[in-house]
Amino acid sequence: PSSATAPATRAGAAGQAPARPVAPAARAAAAAAAQGQPAPSMLDVPLRLLATGIGVVASMVQLTFTIAAYVGDRVLPAVVVRRVKGLFRSLLAMNAEPPEPRLQAQQFIAEFERKYGQQHPNWVAESWRQAATLAHQQFKFLFVYLHSPEHDDADSYVRHILCSNEVVEYVSEQFVCWGGDIRRPDAFNLSGRLSISTYPAVALLAFSGSRTKLVAAAQGKVPAPQLLAALRRAIDEQGMLLMAERLDREEVEMSRRLLQEQNAEYEASLAADREREAKRQDEQRKLEAENRQRAAEEARARAEAEAAEQRRLQALASLAARRQQKAAALPAEPAAGTPGIATIRVRLPDGKNQQRRFDACRTVQDLYDWVDSLEGFDSLQYNLVCAFPKKVFCRNCVGSSLEEAGLVPQGALFVQVLDE
Repeated sequence: PSSATAPATRAGAAGQAPARPVAPAARAAAAAAAQGQPAPSMLDVPLRLLATGIGVVASMVQLTFTIAAYVGDRVLPAVVVRRVKGLFRSLLAMNAEPPEPRLQAQQFIAEFERKYGQQHPNWVAESWRQAATLAHQQFKFLFVYLHSPEHDDADSYVRHILCSNEVVEYVSEQFVCWGGDIRRPDAFNLSGRLSISTYPAVALLAFSGSRTKLVAAAQGKVPAPQLLAALRRAIDEQGMLLMAERLDREEVEMSRRLLQEQNAEYEASLAADREREAKRQDEQRKLEAENRQRAAEEARARAEAEAAEQRRLQALASLAARRQQKAAALPAEPAAGTPGIATIRVRLPDGKNQQRRFDACRTVQDLYDWVDSLEGFDSLQYNLVCAFPKKVFCRNCVGSSLEEAGLVPQGALFVQVLDE
């Protein structure tokens, strides 16, 4: 800004008339009076001299930095020169009006892809605050990468760690991702807020707005396996934050829906009242027809109930006969500790567990016969299922031995009811 002020000051001085030795203050007052303007004060000359001096100093500073850069390129190490130049560019840009955060994010993505290619985390082209809001809405953590091109490890970290296949796939699937260059205000402010001191740096943020919270951070060139382990550990330890947030959101949404349903029911009730009032005159004529219809429906309902009761009694009789028949056909239970036996535990639909021993040579059909014989079990159609590993022993495979079915020396099954 100072160097921009100096040329304007000199241009203004160049446009003035040559000075004469006779009464300059009086001449200036006369000129101002001729133009209808107030006469300049006694402070104008010192202020103009001060502005000119500031412009000269700024020009000298810029010239000094130019000479220093020229000499540094030939004397200092390349790393030092690059950092000094980056600092100088940042100083020159301090007074420039920064673009809005969304444009900063778009510029970062464009520069990142131009230098490192298309394989990278799925960066969000928004400010980090808007990205945090988006992650909050999806009940995810926000994965933040803060990029510092002036640091030696930046290129190696991006190419071999951040943009590796396993890191890109994991973070893009698990998180909302945002990246920023700390030379831009949005990323720089976030870096200060997170107290980042070493680059490159990544962080996980939860929630948004004033509730934004740092969940985890990794500073420096952390290898990909350690980075992924830290991210997974953060999800395991802090994932309950998002779970609680989801439950709260669902509770609010449920309350909103309940209120809407209540309002709808109330409106429906009012409509029904109006309809009943409109039909009140017709009710007398329809009363007899409704009574006849009601009587017919009651008779039909009684007939259906009697038929259902008959079917229930027949089913109970069939179950009792099946239970008795299956119990009689069961082989004797081997004694505990007998070699070559299978101990089978079955969980019934009512939650009760039953256990029995079988010879390993017995078949899956014997298991079905045993379950059919159990007191209190009244399902006709069902499958026996092993929970882990998941396997269904349906009626089509009852000929397999218990050893072939993988139920020796023991097996845990549950009943999957298929009755309509």
